Amino acid sequence: MVYANPGGFNFGATNLDGYGVSLLAFIVVYTVLLYAACLYLWFQRHHPIVKMRKVGLMLLSVLVIHVFCFMDFSVYTMNGRWPCNVEFWSMSLYLPIGIGLWQAQNQQLIIVSREQTEMSKSHRPVFKPLLPPRGRGMGAPSYWFWRLKIWYRSISSQGKYEGFVLFGIIVQFTVSMVIYNISRKFSSYGIVEHHTTPGFCRRGWEWTPSVVWQFLWNYLFGPYLLWKIRMIHDIYHWRLQTIIAIVAGLPGTPLWFAAVTTDKFASVNKYWLPSMWLAPGMLAMEIVTVAFPIYQILKHKRAAREIRQALANFDQKRLESSHDSFALGSSVATDSITSKNKGKMYPMRTLDECLAGNHESLQIYSSCQELNGENIIFLTQVLAFRLACQKAFNTACSCGADFRRARNAMFRKALVIFVTLVHTDTASYPINIESPIYNRLQYIFGPATALIASCKTSRRTSSLSPTTSSATPWDDPIRPDLTPVGMIPPGNNQDFVSIPLRSLGKPNLGQRYKSHNESNENIIHATGFGELSESHISNNGTIEYDPLGDVEVPAEFDGDVFDAAYQSVRYMVWSETWQRYCAWRLKVGEGAGEAVGHAL
Repeated sequence: MVYANPGGFNFGATNLDGYGVSLLAFIVVYTVLLYAACLYLWFQRHHPIVKMRKVGLMLLSVLVIHVFCFMDFSVYTMNGRWPCNVEFWSMSLYLPIGIGLWQAQNQQLIIVSREQTEMSKSHRPVFKPLLPPRGRGMGAPSYWFWRLKIWYRSISSQGKYEGFVLFGIIVQFTVSMVIYNISRKFSSYGIVEHHTTPGFCRRGWEWTPSVVWQFLWNYLFGPYLLWKIRMIHDIYHWRLQTIIAIVAGLPGTPLWFAAVTTDKFASVNKYWLPSMWLAPGMLAMEIVTVAFPIYQILKHKRAAREIRQALANFDQKRLESSHDSFALGSSVATDSITSKNKGKMYPMRTLDECLAGNHESLQIYSSCQELNGENIIFLTQVLAFRLACQKAFNTACSCGADFRRARNAMFRKALVIFVTLVHTDTASYPINIESPIYNRLQYIFGPATALIASCKTSRRTSSLSPTTSSATPWDDPIRPDLTPVGMIPPGNNQDFVSIPLRSLGKPNLGQRYKSHNESNENIIHATGFGELSESHISNNGTIEYDPLGDVEVPAEFDGDVFDAAYQSVRYMVWSETWQRYCAWRLKVGEGAGEAVGHAL
């Protein structure tokens, strides 16, 4: 019969008393719930709330930490049946590696916030290069050096931080392996210490390196991260979950060290083993990592259902009133929509007016608090593209050379938008649109994107020029003082289109400009009317390469190419970001957006 009074940890028979069974039942039920939550997040990995958190790394860190937690809660019930070697490797590998992975994925908060803040201030349309396919054969050393240089320049700040964590994991494994082999507590061929009993095997200096990472995270890296994110007030409570995880783990290492090194904890260790002092912090890290995103996803889906229902009810009322039908989603259609929980919703007309006018405050709010500033940039750039198309096509004839040159120029302008904000492989923060819409855009711009973003084209010398505008650098008139000689075509300089590229080869002008992720940035100037050939020799003998020189504009391209994507993003911004922004603006005051931008 199971009894409530525990017998304690004494290396005897299995502890199936009430306390031992309770610990085992708790960890089993908790494991099932945790795995179910991880599985749900994996199925929702394409959701914008989850995608920005690097869901693969996030779930891997949780699962690795949970291996340690499961063994930790089962040690009392097993009552010494786990060999000392197994417990040593559990403490020395799963604990520090899990914390390191969690630290790497949580660093995404400050990286995303920093890049979104810079995006809201500069609007510089940079993009990631596409790595070239590997050629046949092994290649010369210079080839591999070139690929290594390309890889390093293309890696993001998050990737570099993950490399730092990987180096720490390798050091941790090396130290653990050395300790395991030199100590006679774990092996018969050791050179230090001596063979001992199972109880004393679980105590000693050999166990100290296993908690070094946990100590450094909670007392050094964690507080430093909290200081760096002190001004972040994201709507996803990402900052709050980081604070909870760090604070919950603070008592762990000191209590573990006291329980292992002093005899005053002997009576406590009999029921609450030393490693279990680390469990509350580990459980807190797991819970906040999966609970906060799931809560935000469910909240988002509930709000979406309410808005759809409100739109359906409004549409039904309009039909019942025998008014003229109108397109769902137009600015008129949303003037009197009322949601159950949101109350009266702000009409889409107000969003359109903001996008067409002064949208700086909305851009700052979207980038700094919702971390999705790319949506506002996309909407404003598409509006500018529509106006440019109307102007270009109205001034050109419907046929002939002028129309072809205008169409070529607009294709290059649209390509900048697609590469920097839409394409999933080149955009730093691609917008979230439906697959059919994305596939159509990929069909139109895909071949040109491969030429522009391919690292193979970067091996040819490209012309460098600093951007002349912090908002839309490709809209600025060409400046002769910043353009290499021989690249300015005769006639109207407005025909020039600037396409930004990261520097992947050696710059030939000696001008270096740093982007937010410390990568060099080039701008290839090519005539929008396609009057340049594949290459052009300037006065100084440098070959200036135009990767789009031989590209034919697809027949499917026109001024309405982004309309479907625009409507999709516009509806998402109106139903979510715009409603929260208007409510926030009323709550904190008119100048809040600019204040947040200056604070960050």
